[in-house]
Amino acid sequence: MDTYNFRREATRDRHSFPHYAAFDPRHRDRTQLPVGRGHHHQVSGVDRAGDLTTRIVENPGALADIAAEGFSPHSAAGHALSHELHDAIQRRVRLWIAEIPTDQLPRLREALGDDLVHEAGTPSGGYTPIALSPSSCSSDWAAGTDEQREFMRVAMAGLDTLTTSSHATHASRAVGASIIERSAFLRLCRNPKFIAYVVVLVYSMARALPVMYVPDFRGDWRVLWAIDMITAIPYTWGLIEMVAGQKLWHRVVGAITASVTFLAPYVYFLMYGRDAPPGVWTAIALIFFGGIFLEVFRYQRDRAVKKGLAEQL
Repeated sequence: MDTYNFRREATRDRHSFPHYAAFDPRHRDRTQLPVGRGHHHQVSGVDRAGDLTTRIVENPGALADIAAEGFSPHSAAGHALSHELHDAIQRRVRLWIAEIPTDQLPRLREALGDDLVHEAGTPSGGYTPIALSPSSCSSDWAAGTDEQREFMRVAMAGLDTLTTSSHATHASRAVGASIIERSAFLRLCRNPKFIAYVVVLVYSMARALPVMYVPDFRGDWRVLWAIDMITAIPYTWGLIEMVAGQKLWHRVVGAITASVTFLAPYVYFLMYGRDAPPGVWTAIALIFFGGIFLEVFRYQRDRAVKKGLAEQL
């Protein structure tokens, strides 16, 4: 069977496999994912349960095939795993979930690695929910046996490093896979954090210039410009941490940093001018109350995900 037809058949099988239909994350809300015991987000590497969205969770049919037949790189199940692993790494899928017949689970553990396959719920009706990380699988196999390394070399062929994680790229290089290399600058330009820093720096460079034409400002516009530039990076860091910080204290420190560094240029302006622009206090209020809103929203989302998981198990 040629590669195109095989991949088409593998994709069709994944969608039509009867035991997977009810659990396909693309057809269910993320609160209905059959992963439990509170460890699903730890397996995937995300920080919170609410971060498990349908974009980064998949249900590959190859896992059930390997559990039923065992693993061979040249078997249909092996080719399906190769295709689905390549696809998951390319799109940065963080978690694979599946419902495996309990009596076939040891075979899956033996094939993929006991440390990679995690029981993700209570066995029911002869099936056990499992979860594993595609990224961990690629990293472990890249440093595994000769057969596993050869499998990775073939599976990762054609991987475009423009969208893959650095760990996946290093693992693919380690096994000698023929990947599509991209320059560090091009990869950097696709990094949302880098784009955010550039936007804020450009904004900071231009923000102080109109002050030269404010009649009531008696300070040095160059000092104001310098304050803007110095606080631009910590301000951007603060905003990013406030929105995407891993821990609560990270997000609190981020919000405080963003507020202080946003206000700093206006403190100088107030010292040598008459009034602060009316939007300053509004922006500070938005940062403060926006941080509280984000925290409440994340807490509610985490609760909804965990409740949905508990109801499924």
